[in-house]
Amino acid sequence: MTPSNQRWVAFTRLDLTVLTVLCLLLWPLFLPAAQKAKQNADKMKCTKNLKTLALGLLNCHDTMGMFPPLVGVYGHQNHGTIYFHLLPYLEQDNLYNSSEGKKAHFSNWNNGVYSKVVDLFLCPADTSGGKDNRYEGWLALSSYGANFQVFGDPVNNTMEGSSRIASVTDGLSNTIFFAERYQICNGTPNAWGYAGESLKAPAFGYLSLAQFQAQPAQKDCDPVLTQSNHPGGIQVGLGDGSIRTIHVDISPDTWWKAIIPDDGLPMGNDW
Repeated sequence: MTPSNQRWVAFTRLDLTVLTVLCLLLWPLFLPAAQKAKQNADKMKCTKNLKTLALGLLNCHDTMGMFPPLVGVYGHQNHGTIYFHLLPYLEQDNLYNSSEGKKAHFSNWNNGVYSKVVDLFLCPADTSGGKDNRYEGWLALSSYGANFQVFGDPVNNTMEGSSRIASVTDGLSNTIFFAERYQICNGTPNAWGYAGESLKAPAFGYLSLAQFQAQPAQKDCDPVLTQSNHPGGIQVGLGDGSIRTIHVDISPDTWWKAIIPDDGLPMGNDW
């Protein structure tokens, strides 16, 4: 094509104005779809995290013959939270090995391990931990809690339990092992490496067996409970390694039965 035959098309000011108006009019139609796609992607990542935790726990039990405590000593006098003890079963060997203090003694309080942010412990829908995902800049957070009624010692009210699969007599598929929990709830952190008898430890079902909160605002968030990060319900990891979304309309009685591993009672119809 010779230069004399070329046709140049230019936008007029009116064309640009019309195009801008169309974009402004159509944007509200695309926004809900984009938000929905983001929510679905976040939920899928959260599901994958919980699945990895649940399967890592079962692998750990097969190897060690018992579950790690929610907080306490496990194995060869190694001390930490359940998530710390699971690190070698979650492809986090380097982080675990960096916690060695005395020879062959490991603790999440050694060498700043408690401050290390672990992507697996975070749900992308949970923005309560801010961009740093650390409480006050030093304590790494988690979007998940572990069931005190399974991994702690409810009889003596201590987080250092010593349970086995055989102790979950209600059935693994009827017992919640892991559930979502805000990284920070009304000022209280949920820290994956806080190895102490405290609400800062990554637990739920400790001071209350009441059901979860559905995406509460921070001012309404209750740190003794667990919180959902997704519309419609909370994602939980069951003892058999499966992941389930518990609907917001579940009855308090059925939630309670799903938390207690050995009550011997049948689950409600809303399970």
